[in-house]
Amino acid sequence: MNGFSGRHVKIFIDGVPMDGMSSAFSLSNIPAGLAKRVEVYKGVVPIELGGDALGGAINIVTDNSRRTRVNASYSYGSFNTHKSNVYAEHTTKNGFYVSLNAYQNYSDNDYKVHIDSYTKGDGSGQVVEGDFTVRRFHAMYHNEAAILKVGVVDKSWADRLLFGFTGGYEYKQTQNGSTMDWVYGARYTTANTLMPQLTYEKKFNVLKGLHVSLNGNYNFGESYSADTATCKYNWLGESYPTGVQGELSYMKYRYRDHNGAANFRMALFPADGQSVSLSSTLTTFSRSGKDETAYKPTYEHPSQSMKLVTGLSYKYDYKGKWNTSAFVKHYLNHLETYLDPNGGIDYQDFSNTTSYWGGGLASTYFWGQHTQLRLSYEYALRLPTSRELFGSGDDIERGNSDLKPESSNNINVSVTTTPIDMNGHRLTVDAAFQYREINDYIRRTTNNDSGRASSQNDGRVRNLGTDWGIRYTWKDIFFIGGNFSYIDMRSLTKYVTGTQQESKNYKERIPAIPYMYGNGEAGLTLRNVFMKGATLDIHYMMNYIQKFSYEWNVYQNEEYDIPTQFSHDLFVSYNFGKKSEFTVSAECTNIFDARLYDNFKMQKPGRAFAVKFGYSFMK
Repeated sequence: MNGFSGRHVKIFIDGVPMDGMSSAFSLSNIPAGLAKRVEVYKGVVPIELGGDALGGAINIVTDNSRRTRVNASYSYGSFNTHKSNVYAEHTTKNGFYVSLNAYQNYSDNDYKVHIDSYTKGDGSGQVVEGDFTVRRFHAMYHNEAAILKVGVVDKSWADRLLFGFTGGYEYKQTQNGSTMDWVYGARYTTANTLMPQLTYEKKFNVLKGLHVSLNGNYNFGESYSADTATCKYNWLGESYPTGVQGELSYMKYRYRDHNGAANFRMALFPADGQSVSLSSTLTTFSRSGKDETAYKPTYEHPSQSMKLVTGLSYKYDYKGKWNTSAFVKHYLNHLETYLDPNGGIDYQDFSNTTSYWGGGLASTYFWGQHTQLRLSYEYALRLPTSRELFGSGDDIERGNSDLKPESSNNINVSVTTTPIDMNGHRLTVDAAFQYREINDYIRRTTNNDSGRASSQNDGRVRNLGTDWGIRYTWKDIFFIGGNFSYIDMRSLTKYVTGTQQESKNYKERIPAIPYMYGNGEAGLTLRNVFMKGATLDIHYMMNYIQKFSYEWNVYQNEEYDIPTQFSHDLFVSYNFGKKSEFTVSAECTNIFDARLYDNFKMQKPGRAFAVKFGYSFMK
């Protein structure tokens, strides 16, 4: 969003950051049915979410309707991919609530990738160059999780009071390092999730209304990283003995990443059109563990971090035509670790606490009945994540405890207009412009340290961007639309650190960030197809990303280029039954089997098919 991705965009579930949840319960593997709606915030992030973000936020809002419901689904697709989900909830007449959400994901992930060289498997070290298509052979993944919630709703002292527990397990084989130049055949990781949760919400009859909510969780899970092979693998799956244990670094590392997150929100409505909101979000992290293969001084000194983001805002709404909010945020960051400040072996306890202030304002004006204008300014900060500070635990991504928070002056201007809205025809056009001036920008880099990655501060960065979107709908039968983005994000760090020598990267584009991209989509809904009450939905999507580099590339080295990408997806869904309780859907992603990559040239799957069966009961 607005040129940012990954850790610059914060993900929340019901206002609670997903920073405190393990990889067994993440955006990539939770079932879509968990969400009632998904809120996407570009530019200013509401203080109710209480997070630190530069590139916007995504908030997954779960469904809290009072009803009895059962949903079940199963899908099977390419690369031996299986996904299943069962969700059931019930609310009694006296307000007792119980729900269970259980799901699993499994995939061999053995899709084909394209490589330009491989090392012979005879131990000679000879490199064979060319254009080869190989199949991933050590990338199997599975996870299972269940979320149980019990509590009460619609009481005089609580609209919702729920106690929950999430249990999950994840197993993941590691096929390669942070780039595809480093291939593995035996490394793997596991992770357990043991996470209690609390949800409390209440609307009080004070003044025009007082809303209070509290959401929190704490993960007591344990992880394990193993690298014990005494051989090396190539992309053909061949191996040869090395006499040295470990493909990257010999380890049997069992560690506990104890993550916690809590969000408190309070909103007061003193008069018509006015509201005051207070939000405070706490996230904590602690890592401790031992490696059976070696002793390290750091094992006796857990690495810990704590972030507390508190915000206060005032909002005024004039007759629904114009509204403005002003807000202030306070960021508190605490870090504890055990290291040598000079990078040697003279370890010592290190502790640091810092605080920062931020704030801004946002205004929206409705010009007539069909046009909305938006303007916002924010001085925002993003504090380093625990992964950036302490690494991934499997030694593929190493931490950097010297990272400074990012700070940014953000200006956003946007307009949405509906020039056509009559007789079932609706045309909507969006345009947005962003300016960001960022200091101490945190950039993930894939370096030459045996396939490892790390994060570092990159000084001053300027971001100029624009987004355009258009969408036409006819009744609830047909729609077509698309959007286009151009992001000019460049380094303004003129000199090499500590010198007066001009940096060769000065005014160059920031790597690993696409600067021009877009997508298009179209959909058709047909009713009473084959049987009365049935609905057939057909949805097409196209994605485009212009060529960009994943590392600094002032000398135009083609090895660092990620080529221009076009992909096409097709989704078909058929809903039927007396109460539309049955659904059969099919999809084909990457229809033309294009070569697709992520921001660091890691190849994505080619053409893939999947079919899904679903059942839903509700009363």
